[in-house]
Amino acid sequence: MKVSLSSTAEYSSKAAESIRDLKPNAADVLITSIVTSMVTDLGVVAPTSSGLLTFYDGTSNKSHTVDGYFVSPKNFKGNDHDEHRVVLTYGGYVETCKGANTFAIPGIYKILDFLYKNYASLPLTKLLEFPINIAKNGFKLTQPTKDYFQHSLKPMFMWHDYSKMILENISHDLDDGIVKLSKLSDSLNHLSNEGFNDFYVGDISKSLLKTIVNEGGHATSEDFTNYKLIKDNKFNFKYKNLMLTGHSGPSIGGLMVLKYINELNKGNNIEALINVYKNRKNNYEFFGDRQSYISQEILKLTKSSSTIQVNSSDELNNHFSITFSSGYGSGVLCKNTGMYFNNSLGEIELNPQGFLGDTKEDRLISNMSPIIIQSENGITTIGSPGADRISSAIAQVLLNYTNTNNWRQAIDEPRFHVNGDGSIRAEPGSLQKNKDTTITDEYDMYFGGVCVSGLNNGVFSYGDKRRGDTSWVS
Repeated sequence: MKVSLSSTAEYSSKAAESIRDLKPNAADVLITSIVTSMVTDLGVVAPTSSGLLTFYDGTSNKSHTVDGYFVSPKNFKGNDHDEHRVVLTYGGYVETCKGANTFAIPGIYKILDFLYKNYASLPLTKLLEFPINIAKNGFKLTQPTKDYFQHSLKPMFMWHDYSKMILENISHDLDDGIVKLSKLSDSLNHLSNEGFNDFYVGDISKSLLKTIVNEGGHATSEDFTNYKLIKDNKFNFKYKNLMLTGHSGPSIGGLMVLKYINELNKGNNIEALINVYKNRKNNYEFFGDRQSYISQEILKLTKSSSTIQVNSSDELNNHFSITFSSGYGSGVLCKNTGMYFNNSLGEIELNPQGFLGDTKEDRLISNMSPIIIQSENGITTIGSPGADRISSAIAQVLLNYTNTNNWRQAIDEPRFHVNGDGSIRAEPGSLQKNKDTTITDEYDMYFGGVCVSGLNNGVFSYGDKRRGDTSWVS
């Protein structure tokens, strides 16, 4: 069977290649690629990530969504309530928080468990063999990690004693230093035998919780045990000759893609795009019943629309698109598991009620928006990393594609992003420069990494030059 993969994780194609002789399907390739990227893409993503999955089932010919995003602990009863704020120069200027008290409950292993039990064809021991070995034997940093570590290595990942020891080698040589994560290799080997759910109810969760308690974090065994996926809360949106299916809340990413599409389709009206950004900040970033509210906002539109992206497709017409993240990273490396902690509670721009505010045991706010596209050309997946640039990046690529019918060209076209304060960052050739515009390098990783895969006359995939340009066809 032919299978395709597109990704922003440079080692994902090597992971896919490692199981090529076993005749994998799209789910097999997706699983090994996700786990591998959580090993190799340090800082960009971590083994305590969360994500959103959108997929097309070739047997039932239906699209589905699975929300496995971060959930806040039920209570903040850990010992550390201080806001350990850090300023990074990444993307110009970013403030975030570090420490174990920023850890939220991740959903990536629930997604992996769902994929494995329902769609994979190979044994879990085979699917995790490559990431187990590369964690043990060592690897060089990927380009996105090197770019991110230029800003974050010292303030975010060298303050924690165990992390500092593990990363000492690369701190002096980002280009050629080797990272070895033997404890993480052991943890993945354990999961390959016990199953992904061990992360929530088994030895892995117990080991993580020891570090959380010792370092003042707030998550408990009850929080881990109670984690649930949200399935099939989705929208269908007709855009020109494309039928889009994505997440209809509690993530705000899908809604924002549709809003950006509406405005971009009218022309590059900067004021209108500023209003879209402000509208998100003022109306959609809250805790409580955000799921129902976002769904109603998308319904109105249908009547008038640090992160990794991996897509995979196969000849049986199965297609998967997943976006996952660990925030900016907390810097905490668990000695018992070798897993870096996320800092989702510490992402200031996504916590409108403030650090450790009343999140009501809710899902945290996400900009992710993996989408399934149905058209006369077949089924295509699309998604992107890039924080608040996810929605604008996907919208621009979709607009480009409807004008060119060429995914490579649509992805390569220069992009721009408008912030709520009126400031603009733009790649050369995307906009006419004015006093509020900062012109970036060509193919700047700031603007995400839109990836697609699909099936028309055969399986296909396209990566993005902004983040690895990884694509693979078996």
